[in-house]
Amino acid sequence: MVWVVSCANAGLWRLIIPIYPQGDERRGANAKRDGTLTSAKPLRRSTGRGSEERMAGRLLRSTPVRMLAVCLVYLFTLLGSYCQMAPAVAGATRGWKIGSGHKYRLTNTLIFREVGSTGADVGFQLTGELDITAVWQDPNDLNAFLLKFKLLSPQLWIKSRRAPAPEGFVEHSSKVNQVAEKPFFVLWRRGDIVAIYIDSDDNASSANLKRGLASLFQYRTLDDEVRQRDASGICDVVYVSTGENIIEKRKTACTYDTLPPPRRHPNPVFAVKLESYRNSTYLLTQSLLPERVLDYEGHRITLASKLDIGTNVLSERILEQAPEVLSASVVQADSAKHAVMMLEPGYRESNIELQPEPVTCPNTGCPTIEQTIEEYREALTFSTLGTAKSASAFLKLLPLVRNALPEELHKILKTPRYRQMKMQLLDVLGSASTLPAHQAAMKILRQDEIGDETERYLWALSLSPSPNIDVIKDILRRSEETMQNDKVSETYALAAGAMARHYGSAAIIEKARISLELGLDTCSSEDCKLKFLRALRNLKSPMAIPTLLSHALSTKKAISVAAWRALAVIPREAVTDELRDAAHKVFYQIGPRRDSSARTIALDIILESDPSEDILRDLVKYLNSNDSAYEVRKYLSQRLEQIAERNERFAGYLENLYMTGGTTVNNYHVRAQRGLSIAFTRHFLRSPETNGSLVTIQEVNSGLLKHGIVDVVLETNNQRQAMFSLGLFAGGLGSFVSNQEDEAEADEMATAGMEIDFLGVGIRPFVFFSGQGELMSHVWSGTASERTPAFQALASLYSHNEYVPLASGFVAEVDIQGAVSFDLAGQIQLSLWSRNAQSLVEMNAGVMVHGGTRIHSSFVQSKADFSMTMEPKLELSTNLDFSGPLSLCMRLSQPATTVKQQFYKIERIAGSRHRLRKTRRIKIHSPGRCYKLNQKNNEMCTKFAFS
Repeated sequence: MVWVVSCANAGLWRLIIPIYPQGDERRGANAKRDGTLTSAKPLRRSTGRGSEERMAGRLLRSTPVRMLAVCLVYLFTLLGSYCQMAPAVAGATRGWKIGSGHKYRLTNTLIFREVGSTGADVGFQLTGELDITAVWQDPNDLNAFLLKFKLLSPQLWIKSRRAPAPEGFVEHSSKVNQVAEKPFFVLWRRGDIVAIYIDSDDNASSANLKRGLASLFQYRTLDDEVRQRDASGICDVVYVSTGENIIEKRKTACTYDTLPPPRRHPNPVFAVKLESYRNSTYLLTQSLLPERVLDYEGHRITLASKLDIGTNVLSERILEQAPEVLSASVVQADSAKHAVMMLEPGYRESNIELQPEPVTCPNTGCPTIEQTIEEYREALTFSTLGTAKSASAFLKLLPLVRNALPEELHKILKTPRYRQMKMQLLDVLGSASTLPAHQAAMKILRQDEIGDETERYLWALSLSPSPNIDVIKDILRRSEETMQNDKVSETYALAAGAMARHYGSAAIIEKARISLELGLDTCSSEDCKLKFLRALRNLKSPMAIPTLLSHALSTKKAISVAAWRALAVIPREAVTDELRDAAHKVFYQIGPRRDSSARTIALDIILESDPSEDILRDLVKYLNSNDSAYEVRKYLSQRLEQIAERNERFAGYLENLYMTGGTTVNNYHVRAQRGLSIAFTRHFLRSPETNGSLVTIQEVNSGLLKHGIVDVVLETNNQRQAMFSLGLFAGGLGSFVSNQEDEAEADEMATAGMEIDFLGVGIRPFVFFSGQGELMSHVWSGTASERTPAFQALASLYSHNEYVPLASGFVAEVDIQGAVSFDLAGQIQLSLWSRNAQSLVEMNAGVMVHGGTRIHSSFVQSKADFSMTMEPKLELSTNLDFSGPLSLCMRLSQPATTVKQQFYKIERIAGSRHRLRKTRRIKIHSPGRCYKLNQKNNEMCTKFAFS
């Protein structure tokens, strides 16, 4: 009988102890002399006290030799946490034999397809023979061999309709033969690839393919969990024995150092999901060498917000040992490196991880920026903003701008024929946010006297998902300077806050916070303080809470409201007890009386900070109070209902409070509050991964809108992102529409304006008028009586680039880019003679998402791409009649929308006219809809319909 014990700690690969029964010692000696073992059985552990006593009795009756041998086996058995045991193969020699080798047959298949599809894919197959011989053995470690690999007769097979089987492969000529011209060497020790030696003149495709072939011969023969490096990178590897001489190998958590680092969007709503699995099955010979290897690898790339949009990459390799045995000349050398120099002097040791493939251009050459601008000239004009065509042109230009020199970009910006699209070009430069693009833009913007072009560029920088650190520092420095143009000065400060947050570095965020707070402290005017408070709102740093709180408690209404708005966007998990207490005091008017806008924002902080049942009980009791600000009570009532719709825990608390509160809180007076303030949520998209909704909150005072917000919200990955937020504010207008005016508005200056948040970035407010003089001037001149653009922008949505090394020796590039072209416009008509007014606000967006996975090599190129386009629109119209009793009708509608999806798979062979393209198109129609606001609004709209 043969006991086989493998102990990693002892540094032994196999410890074989022959154990012979009494009377058979002569037979054992003969077997030992012949060098053969007659049988091999796995070790079985005896358990239980009775078994141990029987074993002890046998030991006492055994010969000394046998007693010693059994004691050693028993000792190793007890060290189970250190040693592992596996059955040996009788009469077998482990590993490679010097001067000999084996021939293997290789089949390597790569498939590209869209997610959810099982057919109509593209891909290729590579076949050949692989000769492996052991040409050198380490004299100091007999388990270390230098293996010579030689790929013979490589053949490329491509997808073709002429294939014998549907979606099968046929042979095609290619440059893959160049890979077989030169062999390569691998230093192999006990199943580990210690080093790989490749000709320094090999191109990246050839060298990567050889790294993939070498990785197939890295394996373990026992159950193990290790961290190993191969063509996939550095991975966590688990080896599991699933049968006689069968080993399963699973690789996870692979990282790599030789390929460019991933570039991901900082917002999880625009994340890209990559799911990978790498499994191999080894069938080993009696010599514990691979007899058959099945290597299977798959990567699924999808949009996190829409899991049915994406691509799959599948790789399968089959390696089978041929029956013939090879022979080879043996090299005598002191080291593996010396042996390689003797065999192939030009070879050098190389990293086994895959290297990036060089960028290649098509036969027509790489497109230039000027060529692309001319091709998409019409799509880059301002008239196409808000369309998918405009967003598509943006995506074509963006990678070219990222790689351009400042001189080239400056020349384009000052070219007269591009003057009509200059704003859109500044959008592209700002979104690229590279130092050369910034230098070109700032040089050309020196001539901007009005400041509109500078603001447009700064907005683009604010929206860039991956700003350059040097650009951030320059914008922060400029925000600290004194400027004549107040609008540009404020936009600099807002851009500094947004860019620091997008960069994500704690050090940069802290530097921006200190700079902005210092600017706030040095301000003497109200407008200056508002500028820095809005900039801190874009920064969203929890460290700014103390500063913001001190200004939130200011007696000046505008400063207090601006500070509370900045506090309201602080992440919920960062809200402190001090902030909750301050919000509690402001809402309940504990201390000085506060403006109703400050109170409602403080209330929002309380409600969105996961309030307890006791806090909700106090809020419900407040609904039964005698507070004269009935619109605040109405606002609270609406917000309670709105949050209860999406939060089950909140809804349960609320229901319990009404049930146990008795008639004190559960009555008509409390549940049906007086007032016109509203808060509601209307869903326009529901899917397993993503929910889209319109969130409307309107605070009304004296029958007029005081502050209103319409948010377009997207929820995915447990994240909630307001894609766009339109806020309208007004004050001091009560005397124009009513004979009754609140005391708070008696001395307030007539004002109105618009606040915009785009992709989570606040834009400086647009003030329509300030004072009755400006208002009357607009009325008599008919300002904005025609459609007038208010805000236009081109911005990145998705920005994901990642390289995935495939164990088969190819590098898959995952690139997904998305853009939005946005156009906000409005018009208003006001008649003091007829005492009525009509307004219309239109929000048009063109969305384009394009991406996929591709493989580029010197002999074949394959890719699977997808694109998705849509042009959602939103319209908000109002009719106001103040000729008699005040009547206000608001209509929020969404016109019909069509989502277009396209999937296409392309395959090309370098140096050949072969080109395979498969396309599938889908259209999804979404009907138009009009959103119900509330019953009171419906009644007023009915009145207008019959008037």
